[in-house]
Amino acid sequence: MRHSIIRIIVLLAICTMSTAYTIPHRTTAGKDYLVSGNNTELKIYYDTSSNFSQNHEGSFAMDSDTGTSWVSEKSDTPQWFEVDFVTKRIMTHLIVYPGKKSGFNTIRYFILQFMHRGEWFDFKKVILAEKKKLWYMPWKYGTAYHEKVKVPLGGVDASTFRIMVPGDAMIDAHAALAEVEVYAGSQKLKYFDERLYNLCFPVKNGLFPESRRSYPNAPREYRGGRHVGLDVYYYHDPETYKPIRVDKTTPVISIAPGTVVRSDSDYEPMTPKEWKRQSQFYSNNARTFVKRSFGGIQVWIDHGNGVLSAYNHLSKLDGSIKEGARVSRGERIGWIGNSGLYGEAEGKDYGMHLHFEIWVDGHYLGYGLEHEEVKRYLQWMFRER
Repeated sequence: MRHSIIRIIVLLAICTMSTAYTIPHRTTAGKDYLVSGNNTELKIYYDTSSNFSQNHEGSFAMDSDTGTSWVSEKSDTPQWFEVDFVTKRIMTHLIVYPGKKSGFNTIRYFILQFMHRGEWFDFKKVILAEKKKLWYMPWKYGTAYHEKVKVPLGGVDASTFRIMVPGDAMIDAHAALAEVEVYAGSQKLKYFDERLYNLCFPVKNGLFPESRRSYPNAPREYRGGRHVGLDVYYYHDPETYKPIRVDKTTPVISIAPGTVVRSDSDYEPMTPKEWKRQSQFYSNNARTFVKRSFGGIQVWIDHGNGVLSAYNHLSKLDGSIKEGARVSRGERIGWIGNSGLYGEAEGKDYGMHLHFEIWVDGHYLGYGLEHEEVKRYLQWMFRER
């Protein structure tokens, strides 16, 4: 009996200890994210206490552009910006660029916090607005403001941190951060693939398609089983935003500077019989080599650093687009058409659209991602900034 009581007491003690050290379940639900790689499922999540507007949400503190900022809504309560890598990251220091609201500084100081056992703890207080003696009037004090501050960490192994701005630290009831950089030694950790940032959409005022079939990874029986690009069917009127269907008068433009590596100036369309025969073959056989593909008149542009874009189904090319030619961002390369499609084979104009592909390090953009992730990533890449 005595031994039984002792065992019960020990078990209760163990349960009490386990309860005391229970770590609250972390979740990424409700958090926004950036895709850290070009074709991977690695995501970096971020969250904020509030956002002043859509043009001031959290990703603007992670976009490698100190001209944009996350700005909180007006409040007298603490505001914060959080980064969640989900998995372990080693960090040696942060570099923080405080942001501005209407051209004015917003933060006197902030507190860098890390999460431990499911709870935030204060790691370091960082002063941005310091009182200093005026050199020309040493008996008086002025305020020196740090537009950039390095925060040494001494070597931290963590997955989540946040910058918390208490109510009394906000200068005009707003908090703003222009950029929060994380370093492991001399290497800045990348929140996203900077090669794919700030591209221009290949059709001016072009609209993203509504159908899932128009995005990468959609099934295609006649294309060897998989769609690897984005299909653009509409653009909007710049004044009314009314959708307008693309046609042969709609220009196609380069998404970024680069060099033309393919220009189909000698293209010849298929006959209806040839098109059907090829379609039937590739519906039942793996694609190996295609001499006359369903892409029709194509232009490929090498943007360097492993990025290539391809523009299919064009009706004609701009006269300057030759293999080896240099093009600039937004430069016209041709016009939309339906070349390579059955409509062209029949000598008709139906089915006109731009099939557009981005290839990164030899893989098409979107490989391995779910539909919503691909859609979101493309919208982020082509967002006007």
